Amino acid sequence: MLLIGPLGFLTPWILAALAALPVLWLILRAMPPSPKLVRFPGTRLLLGLRDPHPVARHTPWWLLLLRVLAIAALILGFAGPVWKPAPDQVGQGPLLIVMDAGWAAAPDWPQRQARALRALDRAAAAGQPAALLVADGRAEGVLPFLPATELAAQLRALRPAAWETRYPPDPQAVLAEAPAGLSVLWLSDGLDHPGRAEWLAALSGRGNVTVVPPEGPRQALELVPGDQPALRMRSTGTAVAEVLAIGLDPQGTPRELARLKPGEGSADAGVTSWPVPIDLPSELRNRITRFEIEGHASAGAVMLADDSLRRRKVALVGDDRASEGQRLLSPLHYLRRALAPSTDLIEGGVGDVLQASPDVVVLADQFGLADEPALREWVEGGGLLIRFAGPRMAASERLAEEPLLPVRLRAGGRDIGGALAWGEPRGISAFAPDGPFAGLSVPDDTTVRAQLLAEPAPDLADRSIARLSDGTPLVTRAALGQGQLVLFHTTANAEWSNLAISGLFVEMLDRLVRSARVGAGAPEADRAEQPFWLPELVLDGFGRTTEPRDTVPVAAADFARGPAPGAPAGLYRGGERVAALNAGGPIATADWPGAHIERGAQAPGFDLRGWLIALAAALLALDALGSAWLARGRQRAMA
Repeated sequence: MLLIGPLGFLTPWILAALAALPVLWLILRAMPPSPKLVRFPGTRLLLGLRDPHPVARHTPWWLLLLRVLAIAALILGFAGPVWKPAPDQVGQGPLLIVMDAGWAAAPDWPQRQARALRALDRAAAAGQPAALLVADGRAEGVLPFLPATELAAQLRALRPAAWETRYPPDPQAVLAEAPAGLSVLWLSDGLDHPGRAEWLAALSGRGNVTVVPPEGPRQALELVPGDQPALRMRSTGTAVAEVLAIGLDPQGTPRELARLKPGEGSADAGVTSWPVPIDLPSELRNRITRFEIEGHASAGAVMLADDSLRRRKVALVGDDRASEGQRLLSPLHYLRRALAPSTDLIEGGVGDVLQASPDVVVLADQFGLADEPALREWVEGGGLLIRFAGPRMAASERLAEEPLLPVRLRAGGRDIGGALAWGEPRGISAFAPDGPFAGLSVPDDTTVRAQLLAEPAPDLADRSIARLSDGTPLVTRAALGQGQLVLFHTTANAEWSNLAISGLFVEMLDRLVRSARVGAGAPEADRAEQPFWLPELVLDGFGRTTEPRDTVPVAAADFARGPAPGAPAGLYRGGERVAALNAGGPIATADWPGAHIERGAQAPGFDLRGWLIALAAALLALDALGSAWLARGRQRAMA
């Protein structure tokens, strides 16, 4: 910025056009060529006569002045004049620009780039070297100082990342080649991040630090898990915004499905939090693919939906004729207790529940299915059928011919004292690390006293997803069309085992139910146990969905730590499961002891550009009126 007394110019090079005003003055005079002198004796008769309507040889001085003043006002206006601007607090030494480049920097990213480019222009004009530190976690090695003109293209190409701002771990190593007397311009996203205080101390010891805070509040959105999942919106401001639920309409087109209003907020250390209940019908909620804070474009203000948010509709089919005093004998009682907190339950006969389009059907000790064709068609279309064994199935003489089972079963059962007896109840073996129950811990006191045995088959081991300690199947699974068949080889109550009264029973059912297909959803995952994850859909720093540029696997340990370089926010697949990696979460405001705070990305002061351009327009309008008045007078003279 060029300062001339109390007046500053943001683009002073345009003032060079003022040098052309004298030439313009001569052009606008519109002086005609000198007349040729011809002697004619008859002209002596005209001596003493005067033309009552003379024609001017030059443009009138007042019209000429209007035109020159209008052009001068336009030149001054385009030069960006500011009355009494605050002086640029960035020093005169080598320039270091630190740009916070996480998702919180996205909402005002163009203004931040413009401020950094102005600083590079000043450094280039002063002949000072400059360096650019992009705090997105990908900077490595010693920071080089280059001519300021070489950094402008890199700065214009920068985009915010879909994870939080990350600083290099060792400031002294990065600044090893930094010259003395640095002028530091830190474009902050307004939030505190690990390592920020150490970097501020290191830079303050090497020169003056000017911090440019963001122009507006930073906002983040996260999921609050539980039996009734909800959202939590956090902001460094106090203004409340609605949360948009985006999903697929019945035609498969993404659109706004609902608007969620936050509840009463609470403030703590400069950050305000609002609970956002998800009070929507299951059919509508299962269509939602993402939530986003209205009017806030950043990856932290977007929450991608996975199966931790969706509620399944589960149908229970079984004999529930036990009396009130004997309800603990009913298999449906245990299934209700296990599934009700996380699913929407419906009960009835097979034909009745299929009309409600459930995601999962659970059959408790049912055989000889009367509605087998309709149930098979439902499974082949993508449904999940979970069956439990029991005394009725064991007593069936045609058990080997029972349809819709993942494996063939032997007639009779296996229990203590039976024909295929074991000496004592069997425990449950540890679950396979690549199966649906991976990571679940098996209590030592969970035992099985009786089961239905499967006929030996080459693929029996592949279909067994849970086994007893003797290697016999406890749970088997097989695909049927686009759906799945699952069989628990023991009962859903405590008659054959104590599995139904353990917490493991709830966890196993929850894993199976969440593996069911629902809308465009995908199964949830135990992130810590899945070996690696592959990106399917990722977000950029502005919260826009993009296809992944590469499909490099992300290790489970890295995935559990949240979005980072190499693992941006998005949807990831691990085996049969898909999980969302969201950038939003707790935020904290940053403080800057010892640094100068520059308020606003633009130079403060009274901007005169609009007034000068308006003055030029008014002068040109007067010029048009004056020219029309002169032309009208000339026409009257000729008449």
